[in-house]
Amino acid sequence: MGGLATALRLRHAGFAVTVLERQERLGGRSNVIEENGFRVDTGPTILVMKDTFAELYRAVGQDLDERLCFTRLDPNYRIYFHDGSHLDLFNNMAHLAAEVERIEPGASARLFEFIGASARKYRLGMPFVTRNFDHLTDLMNPLTLWHLFQTQSYLRLYSQVGRYFRSDKLRKAFSFHSMFLGLSPFAAPAIYSLITYADLVLGMWYPKGGIYSIVEDMAALAQEMGVELRTNAAVEEICIEGGQARGVRLVSGEQLRADLVISNADLPYTYQKLIPAPHRRQYTDARLARLDYACSGYLLYLGLDRVYEGMQHQALYFSEDYRGTLEAIFKTKTLPLEPSFHLNTPTVTDPSLAPPGHSLLYVLAPMPNLDGSPVDWETAAPLVREQLLTRLEQIVSPDLRQHIVWERQWTPLDFQTRLNAVHGTAFGSLAQGFFQSAYFRPHNKARDIKGLYFVGQGTYPGIGMPMVLISSRLVTERIVQEWR
Repeated sequence: MGGLATALRLRHAGFAVTVLERQERLGGRSNVIEENGFRVDTGPTILVMKDTFAELYRAVGQDLDERLCFTRLDPNYRIYFHDGSHLDLFNNMAHLAAEVERIEPGASARLFEFIGASARKYRLGMPFVTRNFDHLTDLMNPLTLWHLFQTQSYLRLYSQVGRYFRSDKLRKAFSFHSMFLGLSPFAAPAIYSLITYADLVLGMWYPKGGIYSIVEDMAALAQEMGVELRTNAAVEEICIEGGQARGVRLVSGEQLRADLVISNADLPYTYQKLIPAPHRRQYTDARLARLDYACSGYLLYLGLDRVYEGMQHQALYFSEDYRGTLEAIFKTKTLPLEPSFHLNTPTVTDPSLAPPGHSLLYVLAPMPNLDGSPVDWETAAPLVREQLLTRLEQIVSPDLRQHIVWERQWTPLDFQTRLNAVHGTAFGSLAQGFFQSAYFRPHNKARDIKGLYFVGQGTYPGIGMPMVLISSRLVTERIVQEWR
């Protein structure tokens, strides 16, 4: 998605652009499976910060809402707990306050304090999300350090959320968002409560046809604008002559000349596999091995021959030993004893994704990545599937298994082999801790190879669809400034 957005921006700026995609479909992690009348997103399922998408379309002279149809979700999530209770995270503040009071009487006042503090983090943090970095002082200066101290953004996310809520259920409900950055809320900086703010206040949106409909529209727009799109065109090597990128060589042997190359592949993969070793002065194997990589996930897609009433579009399930689950994923790299998971039922909002009278379930359970993990996924996958189905029978319906008519799954091995994701990471390659964010994250311009740039979650601002769209704006601004 970051590569497509960059192609649109550069073509609008007058550049001749060719997009090369290894897979049969464009989109990278944001892709789709269409089988037996079911259409399911394989990557992101809901978008936040819709204004970042609107900005992309405005930048190329288009109107997002004229080309795509969006529905705003409310509630954003239903959260299921191990004891059978649940909590709905509404973006209607009165409804949200009532839900919080139901779980923890007297907590609604602290809810608004938390949202206010998160809003401040959003206001102070976003200027560092929406800019290019050239020098350390662009990030580390007296004003930034004062803001960090004022907002206590240096604390751990779960701990800071705990200052507002006594209930463990509410602490989980308002801290889980860092998982989508590949970080445990027990280790993530508290600055990431700005994501909670974006979810609750700016809203969560679903485009008709699923998230992949955005990719399809971006591809159609690219063709309208004259961008050359090539699928099944895997790149073998970035060709470098005299310290400058001069094009690429495909697996087929075809060589394409270019004045500049932008890689939207995982940045560690780009350096490990696409750049010849003599030119890799900046990111050697040793340096790449020292980086902190995000977690992976197990994905289960289910087509059901009936519709279950009372389901929300989006839900989460938190296991009883929440901390133990996260320690298994991030520290010991072992299978959690009981997985927590994200449950998406898009047919609640968009029945066209399944045959009439059918429904679609998307289940994502965070899992350890493959870096040093002892998990054998050939034997682990059936065990995780069984655990998830057992829990779904409690959440959705006891007869759920009897109504499965279509099924697919992805494991960390699929992320590695199908997407060239280093260590099989699911959300993005590099975790988003403090020293892998902003200036400290790999920059969008190679310092050791002229004419080579990067876009997507491997560079700043980082992981997530809004972030990769912002990254497309930042790299385009840099390219236009340098090449004009």
